[in-house]
Amino acid sequence: MIERTDTREAQTGPWFVIWAESRAEKKVEKRMTALGLSPWLPIVKERHRWSDRWREVECPLFPGYLFARATNADWPQILRTPGVLSVVKEGGKPALLADSFVTSLRDAIEREGAAPEAVTESVDYTPGDEVIVQEGVLRGVRGIVRERRSGRQLVLWVAEIGRGVAFTIGAALVKAAREADTVSS
Repeated sequence: MIERTDTREAQTGPWFVIWAESRAEKKVEKRMTALGLSPWLPIVKERHRWSDRWREVECPLFPGYLFARATNADWPQILRTPGVLSVVKEGGKPALLADSFVTSLRDAIEREGAAPEAVTESVDYTPGDEVIVQEGVLRGVRGIVRERRSGRQLVLWVAEIGRGVAFTIGAALVKAAREADTVSS
């Protein structure tokens, strides 16, 4: 199950991708909020096993990363926030995400009730194939297959955030981007 951490929606502008210290994402989010910035940390609940019990634990969807809506003038303040290692950069400048991308990611995360359907035809994705997730919490997210693990697990590269995300997903849950684009046209 994935939850959304609310931010101030009144703020506008692009989103920075923040690289935080390992296991410090929640602290960084609180510190940035206290500074008047607008961070967003997508959280997923996972079941973890201790030696004597199972427990649901809230973990970041993208470990080590969170997003912050800010302006270029806020960049130095973001970098001075304890726990922030850097802002993800592209060509020496901060890599900025469009609001539409973050909105579609939030919508995909918040969507509930998606039930996977069995696929009767044989579908084989290879590294380099562009796919769109059709079902589940990441529905609507477009990525490139980087690796295939044990037949049912795909490692998708999401170019907008410059980060690979490994999650277990069956062939029934993704569709080749060219097929999805043809269907929606």
